[in-house]
Amino acid sequence: MELASRWKRLGAAVIDAALLSIPLGLSTLQQEIPEAVLLVFAVGGFLFAIAQIILLAQRGQTIGKILLGIKIVRRDTGENGGFVTNVVMRGLVNGLLNIFPPYFIIDSCLIFREDRRCVHDMIAGTVVVNVDQSADAPAATAA
Repeated sequence: MELASRWKRLGAAVIDAALLSIPLGLSTLQQEIPEAVLLVFAVGGFLFAIAQIILLAQRGQTIGKILLGIKIVRRDTGENGGFVTNVVMRGLVNGLLNIFPPYFIIDSCLIFREDRRCVHDMIAGTVVVNVDQSADAPAATAA
């Protein structure tokens, strides 16, 4: 397992935040957009969040992580941690702790450790690794 680069991790987070902020940002333009369109954006944002949760639980990836070829795995087994590890521990618990500004700063700075594990990785017992492309590719068949 090769650890994902700090840049890939940052890039995936930026992609995910940008994708989520589109419907949220558009919903703030209430005077310029008809209510029916706002409803579509609200439903789209909700469905996007559900899709991200499903991807995290089943694959250990978000859309940003898929695009950049990285995934979350359990540090001890190298396997996907599933819903509790990836969604509850890394997402929900980390999100609640981010309410406190010092936590966000400390969590972000720990990416510079040799093992590239932030506080949320330590809480969940995870690492972020590059996806092994050869394991995902279909086997070539002889003709």
